[in-house]
Amino acid sequence: MRRILPLLAGLVMISCATEMQEVTSVKDKIIGGESGEFEQGTLLVRLEEKAVQAFEAGEISSKDIFGELEISAMSPAQPMPKNEKVARKYGLHQWYCVTFDPETSVSAVAQKASESSLVKSVQYNSLTAPVHNETMQASVPMTRSAAPSDLPFNDPMLQSQWNLINTGDKTFIASSVEGADVGVKDAWRLTTGDNRIVVAVIDEGVMVRHPDLVDVLWTNDLEANGEVGKDDDGNGYVDDVNGYNFFEGKGRPSATGNSQAGHGTHVAGIIAARNGNGEGVSSIAGGSGSEIYDGVRIMSCQIFRKGSKTSDRNAGNAFIYAADMGASIAQCSYGSLGGLIMSDKEYLEGIEGKTYAATYEHTALLYFMDPANRNCDAVETNIVVYAAGNNNGPASSYPGALPFCISVTAFGPDFLPGGYSNHGPGCDISAPGGDPCLGKTERDLSACILSTGVGGGNYDEAEYVYNYGTSMACPHVSGVAALGMSYALKIGKIFTREEFISKLLTSVNDIDSFMVPGSKKFYNLNSGAYDTFDPADYKGKMGTGAVDAWKFLMALEGTPVVVTKPGETAEINLEDYIGETTGKFSYTLSTDDQTRNALGIEGTPVIRDGKLSLKCTKVGSGKITVSASVGKDESREDGIGGLDFSREISIVSRSYATENGGWL
Repeated sequence: MRRILPLLAGLVMISCATEMQEVTSVKDKIIGGESGEFEQGTLLVRLEEKAVQAFEAGEISSKDIFGELEISAMSPAQPMPKNEKVARKYGLHQWYCVTFDPETSVSAVAQKASESSLVKSVQYNSLTAPVHNETMQASVPMTRSAAPSDLPFNDPMLQSQWNLINTGDKTFIASSVEGADVGVKDAWRLTTGDNRIVVAVIDEGVMVRHPDLVDVLWTNDLEANGEVGKDDDGNGYVDDVNGYNFFEGKGRPSATGNSQAGHGTHVAGIIAARNGNGEGVSSIAGGSGSEIYDGVRIMSCQIFRKGSKTSDRNAGNAFIYAADMGASIAQCSYGSLGGLIMSDKEYLEGIEGKTYAATYEHTALLYFMDPANRNCDAVETNIVVYAAGNNNGPASSYPGALPFCISVTAFGPDFLPGGYSNHGPGCDISAPGGDPCLGKTERDLSACILSTGVGGGNYDEAEYVYNYGTSMACPHVSGVAALGMSYALKIGKIFTREEFISKLLTSVNDIDSFMVPGSKKFYNLNSGAYDTFDPADYKGKMGTGAVDAWKFLMALEGTPVVVTKPGETAEINLEDYIGETTGKFSYTLSTDDQTRNALGIEGTPVIRDGKLSLKCTKVGSGKITVSASVGKDESREDGIGGLDFSREISIVSRSYATENGGWL
């Protein structure tokens, strides 16, 4: 398990290292090597500062670097970022993309560039894959049937979304554990999202016409109301109405043909499918169900196409765009194979490289997270969330394993790890990712994650799809982070990066207690066959625990959380929350009907000898207010008045409550 603190210190350390260390030898100028996959016909080149000025002034050209090698074009790797000062701080203005005949050896072009004194570093335009599980997914017909009346929203498929509300129904999944979900049901009483929070889905394109997403998408008004084929807002991207398709270099993210197969659409729906519209699914931060959408927004930054990989340049440009256009969270379900790269240094320099030099994607990540580019007033930096990876590897994939990213592992409705999930070093927190091996048949995916999807022969029909993986776990954490930002805005609090992430990583439920020795079935993506694993091998390797939205909102409030167990009478020592004066005053208790119903509080809670005694009968969350007066003369009817004081305490009832309060 990676340290929680100091995250920002790690960010500063790596940033300084990349800027301060000089690249001296020709060989050391080449970042990475030819061991991984990279795009043919392109190369990323970082010029020396003086060379940038000369190139921009037309005093030098590509021939001064590449000599007689035929170069088709050499142009900036991206339009000048909006925050030019920060871009120059990280050297983004020095990066150029060189294109040439795909038949020409990339290594030959890289070697030639490295020999030039005008060049600071050279990078292969490496390729990365999305974290897919296309071998096991199933579509669900669109329906407008009535939703059960006891659920918070009227979306008919909410009853099948155990990841949001897991009642422990054994007829649903025999091994289901009540509360093995994201803990959002009670959190919805406090917030359901905020339009000011934008989540950039850096993935395949999001289907802009999906009925559960059409009102949710972030909109660039200048482009939406502008002229087709024109860069109306002058940001260097044409027709970027709901985001940008970096993979194909065009405006609207593709939603037809072979451009995407629903991965990004599925991810987006977990975060912010519209709640309470009477159809399809619900989501973590998809609004209150009001007539005017009031949840978080989704910005589609497409870097993949169905069956494709993407380049380092595409990913880097997506981060820069997201920062410039208002995203507070970057949702990233892609990365290297877990265990392929086993240190931050290897990621930054390449497995065969020699220098501690920043890659283009890494530099863009730093730009996205720079405090000067923050897009939520409640948190001092933007946040990046990655999937840990699906190859059952002994470590998180990269870039998610970096110390300033949040890497998410996956569990199923039984609170046990998905056998596909990477685990170990670099993994930070766990969330519902689904388990295809818990269904009644091999094609029963009801234990997987149900969300918005795309179907039809050309992937142009709106559907709802079951899928599984850390790709699905990742947006649960992005959604909870978005919910947290929304609530922080609501209560008027501002958090540093360390505070916000630390509260998120410690607002969790215990899952290690479920990881006892045994054998569990899983679908091995590497072999394409079923296999088994021992859950005990995952103990202590899934991150801090299972993300809990209610606990996170309480942490942001500053309200202490007491974890109890349904059916047991809890004795809570109020001295832990009010101080060593609890025996001196007469206390009164108050709570609302929502809390009483959520917790199933039996009878009337009482305080005796400074201890609060109460019994919950349900898995749920709520708040109790303890009140008293100090300085009051109660012996006289017209005596001294005294001063009233109170303290809110959050009661969290969980069937798996642990002595440590539920977090590790």
